[in-house]
Amino acid sequence: MAKVKITSTTIGEVSVFQPSIPFRMSWPAKGSTRAVEEEVFEQLLYTPGFKRMIDSGALYIDDMETKKKYGIEPEDATEPVNVIILSDMDKHKYMKLYSLDKFKEEVKKLPREQIIDLADYAIENKIADFDKSEVLKKLCNKDIIKGIQLARQNKEG
Repeated sequence: MAKVKITSTTIGEVSVFQPSIPFRMSWPAKGSTRAVEEEVFEQLLYTPGFKRMIDSGALYIDDMETKKKYGIEPEDATEPVNVIILSDMDKHKYMKLYSLDKFKEEVKKLPREQIIDLADYAIENKIADFDKSEVLKKLCNKDIIKGIQLARQNKEG
């Protein structure tokens, strides 16, 4: 039986419990990957919570053919258009290289989980671009400037 590899993109633990299938699985940290039987995966897509985690990018499927097969991405897509996961290089481009207008245009295309991840990246790397920070703050309620200050205080104290 074929399996679908699912990876967590969320910093904390992600758990899925669906007693009607029955199915229980957890991803303990960002980057954790689990394989799920394809038949079970198909059933899980009909549950709103799991579907939302896939659509938001909290749980991610690398295989483009699987995403097309289950309608997660359009059949003619060659790269992800609905669920976009940013690499560290992409995050760097967003925060350092994109103009404010380009940043605003591109960040709108991202799922909420990726916007939060982008804000976390900015805090971890001390990227204090005020205008971009304000855009991210409106989208995900994370204050990057304050986060950088708190990280500095924790390091000092």
